[in-house]
Amino acid sequence: MNALIYGGSENTERVQQTLPPGFPPLGPESIALKRVFDRLGTLDKVDFPDASNLVDSSLDSFEVFPYAVDHEWIWQILSEAPEHRIELSKTDSGWRFSEETLVNAPALLQSLRNIPPVFNHSGETELIERVFVPMLNNSPWWSWLVMAISIPPAFFIGKLTRKGVLHLGDRIEKKTRPLIGSMFRSVASASAIIVGTIIFVIGGSFIELSPALSGLYWDFVRAILLVALVFLLLGITDIVATLIRKKIGSKNPEYGEMTVTIIQRVVRSFIFVILIIFLLENVLGFHIGALITGIGIIGLAISLAGKETAQNLFGAISIFINRPFAVGDWVRFRGDIGEVVDVRMQATRIRILSGEMKIVPNMQFISKEVDNLSMRPYIRREMNLSLPYGTPPDKVEKAIEVLKGILEDDEIAQNGRFVAKDDPSKNPSPHVSFSEYGSYYLNLQVYYWYFIGETGEELDRRNDRGWFSYLDHCTLVNQRILRAFAENDIEFAFPTQTIELEKKTPPESEDSQESETHQ
Repeated sequence: MNALIYGGSENTERVQQTLPPGFPPLGPESIALKRVFDRLGTLDKVDFPDASNLVDSSLDSFEVFPYAVDHEWIWQILSEAPEHRIELSKTDSGWRFSEETLVNAPALLQSLRNIPPVFNHSGETELIERVFVPMLNNSPWWSWLVMAISIPPAFFIGKLTRKGVLHLGDRIEKKTRPLIGSMFRSVASASAIIVGTIIFVIGGSFIELSPALSGLYWDFVRAILLVALVFLLLGITDIVATLIRKKIGSKNPEYGEMTVTIIQRVVRSFIFVILIIFLLENVLGFHIGALITGIGIIGLAISLAGKETAQNLFGAISIFINRPFAVGDWVRFRGDIGEVVDVRMQATRIRILSGEMKIVPNMQFISKEVDNLSMRPYIRREMNLSLPYGTPPDKVEKAIEVLKGILEDDEIAQNGRFVAKDDPSKNPSPHVSFSEYGSYYLNLQVYYWYFIGETGEELDRRNDRGWFSYLDHCTLVNQRILRAFAENDIEFAFPTQTIELEKKTPPESEDSQESETHQ
């Protein structure tokens, strides 16, 4: 059977004599039966019926597996006993495998996939000759040349195909058809892989491969087409993402973009997991169920070690549901202020003001508070100005009048948007007060509100105005105050400390007093 599969044809009649009618030697059932025997290892002659080892010559059937095989080691590897068996049936021409055995061979092979194949290495040289020599003898020299020449065009034409499809998508999108343009761009990579694979298959079609290599060759082609299918599915997710952006983005563009990004990443991760499982199961021949069962202890250790990973994933879901911030928002978290650059499944990236990229595990946003600076419609400024205690009352009143005049100035008010356009009475007015007597100063307290939008309700994230424009406004106000106080001869207080020195006369000594008495 090995010789027949790996390129030999002289044993076809011999193999056919062991199979029931209707089952060719290279049929899927026969190949599956052969692979079952590869997993059972080398069998002794006594495992099969023969005139020399049959006590009862009137038997019509003989069970080879599992009855006649030493199968104790098999049960130690498999988690479940195989449902099917291998039987030989007696015919006029000798013993053949029963029809039921051939029909159930693929299912039996599936149940034995956890057992690795056992090959006989004594015939490696003969195996190589049977696999490669017929292929070299039966394929003309020009067929190899055609295949070698077809490989570079497969890459270059595939690359050109991708560029052409992307260019076509860009042109269509410029004609105000963004959805159709996205569809073309999404299938660009898949188209390139398919075109390249077709060229490669055409170039290799002139080579006469042995059955073993032919199977490997088409498995390789199927794997490439599977990769193309994955790229196509990823492209479809991009199209769906574009539709969702249009649906959600009009109402809430910031959260809509973040929502679409998270969904895309989840779907792509799911697609890659399915791809890996498919390759392991169908291309490499691994039994995924048995593989997962075999690494159960390792899986338990990984699950315990992945506790924080699961918490971070729930943190990402919490961000998605509660929406404490969106990509592009400015936030304050644990004393640092920065811009949210990206929200991933495990961590959120924040670019803080000093330039560093702060990577915060998502689970921290569940238990710790975060201040979203981009959701504020205004910034309230509290300013304290100190006058020295020697300032006369009229100068204090003058200072309050000067401060009110500065905050009511047209340039200051318009730059700070102190008055809402739709309702002038809606925004709070600036307030100046003589608030307290300090330790060394008279305190004037100033409150005013720097509004982001013209109506007083627009958020920071939807406007070019923000923290830095607020600092510019503070500079303008501070310069006006400094200039006005200087013009009106109003001084600022600064910390002072008064130290009083008292000179005391030292007391006269007793000896000097006694000498004065005797005199």
